[in-house]
Amino acid sequence: MSTNLSVTTEDYLKSITELKDYKGFATLADISQILGTARQTVYDEIKILLEKNFVKRDRRGKYSLTEDGEKEANLFLRKHRVAEVILWKGLNMKWSMLDDQAMGIEHGITEEIISAACSKFNCDKCPHGNPIPDAYGRVSIPVDLKYDDLEPEQGYSVSRVIFETPEVLQFLEANSLLPDARILKLNQQGMFKLGNNGNLHIPGHILNAIRFRK
Repeated sequence: MSTNLSVTTEDYLKSITELKDYKGFATLADISQILGTARQTVYDEIKILLEKNFVKRDRRGKYSLTEDGEKEANLFLRKHRVAEVILWKGLNMKWSMLDDQAMGIEHGITEEIISAACSKFNCDKCPHGNPIPDAYGRVSIPVDLKYDDLEPEQGYSVSRVIFETPEVLQFLEANSLLPDARILKLNQQGMFKLGNNGNLHIPGHILNAIRFRK
């Protein structure tokens, strides 16, 4: 089971996890932007996480999580994603707001709350399609596709959103691109056909925040 981590540590581990999935690594500038924290503050916290063996420096200025860091991150993501389920299925909150609003309650989510929520709601995945880790930090990552893996004139479904910023989520919600939405890739320029809703150009940074399946 997890040690009692500080709110700050949990937020940093979550941010590094998402950045690693999105671009392959996290930088101090990336973390600073996501958390709205000064770069020097990020540098000081990363030094602590390096000493705790939660974070490793892969190359100059590029960070990812160690095995211990990934486990702790998954334990926190469990709380965060169950909080999203509660807000989505219990309170009918707007889909694009779930990630942001979950931050207000996630740190106080206990295993008792998680157990009660998962007895009432399906806790296999969060509303953004990501798997919810178990109580020991174990998680089964879906076998899905990055945008670069998609072939023109082929149909796919949205699998999950791996980089949840307000901009990304608002764009996806506005264009009905929630998990399980069906799309047809038209070309290499980010043009897709969305059912009967016509064609849509999806910017590259949005596409890189999504995973797909056939």
